Amino acid sequence: MTIEGAYGRVPATDFPDLKFERALHEPPEAHPDPPARTPFDVVDESGLLRLRRYVPDNALANAPPVLLVYSLFKRPYVLDLLPERSIVRTLLAQGFTVYLTDWQPPDAENAERGFDAYVNGDLACAVNHVRVHEGVERVPLVGCCFGGLLALLYAALHPENVARVVPVAAPIELQSPFAPTIVEYVVRMFGNVPGWWIRAWLNAGIPGPEQLSRYVADELQEPALIRTAAGARVARALQPWLESDVPLTGQVFREAMCNAYWSRDLAQGRLRVGGRFAALENIRCPVLNVSGERDRLVPPVSSNALIDRLGRDVVTNLVFPATHLGLLLSAAAHAELWPRIGAWLKS
Repeated sequence: MTIEGAYGRVPATDFPDLKFERALHEPPEAHPDPPARTPFDVVDESGLLRLRRYVPDNALANAPPVLLVYSLFKRPYVLDLLPERSIVRTLLAQGFTVYLTDWQPPDAENAERGFDAYVNGDLACAVNHVRVHEGVERVPLVGCCFGGLLALLYAALHPENVARVVPVAAPIELQSPFAPTIVEYVVRMFGNVPGWWIRAWLNAGIPGPEQLSRYVADELQEPALIRTAAGARVARALQPWLESDVPLTGQVFREAMCNAYWSRDLAQGRLRVGGRFAALENIRCPVLNVSGERDRLVPPVSSNALIDRLGRDVVTNLVFPATHLGLLLSAAAHAELWPRIGAWLKS
């Protein structure tokens, strides 16, 4: 007996009793988001996307609206974690009206939702909402981590709607951690990849609560946070987010791990999304490619393919001395990196 998968036939002996395994690993209930640090309105809903809008106190004439595109499998409140460590507030202070993607967890019936539904469906509706309600022809996109990949795919498929793109720690070319047979095994077992499974993969090196403040101090390169009230405050805010993983649809997991990375379709311009090639060289707007010098999850070398495909006349490459988490939360990032990103978006 064999099981048909995206990469051919897989012997059934390679798979445990799928129903039995499912019963053993029922995903826990998702943790609710903490109260929002910065007020927002939900201004549009499409598919699995709720679009948030944050309005600055003093909008500047030369600050365009910005659409922040976040990851599908983590909650977005890390971008507004604490008042002094909030990307949302840093951009608001520069006069930007900030829109933020709030992807909703998929249900079992969403398992076949792939990049096409998220990029050509949900994200396209969000961009169109911003264009209409802000009165702009093209929208700047800032994508964080996996959200950076989604932003680049949208810019490649709909270049006429994008003014600028800032992928932050976006994985373009990397070695897939899972062989296609493993991917198929996980999808066949669960349908959607459970949040706890993603957390076990991504958070393997993160210590327990008693050592978390030291871990945070190292990740943010701020030794003063070790065993201090400030460090404890950051750790307390970060702890629930580290456990905020939500399911990833089986089809997106397939397309990312097997096609984009295992077969290198993304880096080579062969990745199909909705029957079209999402070739990076189709991007027409300026790109500010941001990576973290100490990022172990998405090291700077993983974004080199973006520069190779688009050329240095299109891509401005910025390697900031930070880890993956430091790009989002460190004091240095909020003092230097995000003001630079804001200035580039206005330039």
